[in-house]
Amino acid sequence: KVDQIYQPSPEELILSLHKINIGKRLLRVVPGPALYLTTKKAPSPKEQLNFCRFLRKRLDSTKLRQIVQKNFERIVEFHFESKETTFILITEFFSKGNIILCDKDYMIISALQVQLWKDRKIKAQVKYEYPPSKNMVFESFEQFSESILSSNKENIVKTLAMNLNLGGLYAEELCARAKIDKTLKTVNEKELKILFEELKNLLNEPIESSIVEDNPLPFNLITKSGGNKCSSYNEALDSYYSQYVKIETSEEPVIDKSQKYLNLLKDQEEQLKTFEKSIEENKIKGDYIYNNYMEIQELVELFKSKKLDELKKRGIEVEGKNLLIEI
Repeated sequence: KVDQIYQPSPEELILSLHKINIGKRLLRVVPGPALYLTTKKAPSPKEQLNFCRFLRKRLDSTKLRQIVQKNFERIVEFHFESKETTFILITEFFSKGNIILCDKDYMIISALQVQLWKDRKIKAQVKYEYPPSKNMVFESFEQFSESILSSNKENIVKTLAMNLNLGGLYAEELCARAKIDKTLKTVNEKELKILFEELKNLLNEPIESSIVEDNPLPFNLITKSGGNKCSSYNEALDSYYSQYVKIETSEEPVIDKSQKYLNLLKDQEEQLKTFEKSIEENKIKGDYIYNNYMEIQELVELFKSKKLDELKKRGIEVEGKNLLIEI
């Protein structure tokens, strides 16, 4: 269940999720770089950001029913349900990244950033469309070979990084595992077969996380060795990114209760003095009116007759519709 939504900065979003018998978990979304469960949260700004306010109105108390990754694309969908409706929160981790809220039919309701390309638009009232897909998993060697050979990139490592959506780090690792010079412009069929087999191995590598040279890694790389071992990839991400998060403290200032009650008593005593003074003043006014009723009635009649000069002679000041009588 969505407990709360925070937006500590324009570049990140934190979903506070609660599950019975498990408790609260904080899911940190940083469009572009990362998505992970965190143990630390930066303080929220004094004035709530618009996108955060918008999401709170829609997703408050909904239930997270499904998390979907679009094939091997850097796109993750969160499906939320309430009694009345369904929302899909799409998080993108390519290019500058984005967070997009859609209805159940993938019609965009709002987005963290409005983005317009020639063949794709991210803005309200437009149906969400996935970017052109880039294969990372191939059913056959022929498909893999065709994808590599059709590239016009300047070398094999860039072809692997961009055509297969691997990114530079894992493209270099693949070349190292295949023992192929990453700067080669073209590769022969034997080298392609080795790359194909090593790609399958890379995608099935067992998780053994660590942080090496400021890189949180899901498994061991021969291009990156050493570092600090972690129990999970999520722990590696949280440990790495936490160094850049200013922790929000939950400690509340210690309050001296006795001083609190003394201050309350003092305020009440001041209010009592004010009330007593008001009572005394109103009593004097009431006694004066009772003892001088006829004279006051005469002054009121002069005022109604607009005989202001006569009132002035008697020392009575007129201020708007009020008669000022000194007691």
